[in-house]
Amino acid sequence: MHALRQLHVALVPGGIVVDTQPLSPRSPVDDDRGRLGRLDMRDWRGTIDAVDARVAQAIDAGLFAVDGERVVEVADEFDSGPEFLEVVGGWRGTRIPVRVAERTAAAHPPVRVIQDVRVRLLRALA
Repeated sequence: MHALRQLHVALVPGGIVVDTQPLSPRSPVDDDRGRLGRLDMRDWRGTIDAVDARVAQAIDAGLFAVDGERVVEVADEFDSGPEFLEVVGGWRGTRIPVRVAERTAAAHPPVRVIQDVRVRLLRALA
């Protein structure tokens, strides 16, 4: 909530904050030949729930109003399997199953993670 209060102070009334959150609990991983498996992103759900609770508090406090919300499909693309393993291995709340790690190590680039991402527009209220 503290960060949202600071954002509110920094914005002019009517200013917009774009809030994005990956939502997919089992995001697919593909290479040039097809599906390599799925990530386990279920632990990320706790982070999403915490963000949603803080945004709800800011809305209830009269700081922001939701001007729009939609879900879009976003692909993260990596030049190699090792790059994928290094980057995605550092994503909070994300586990790369052993079989997916083995397959991506020998993948035909590019390697892609496809996620549903919520985009929410928060308008600062006076």
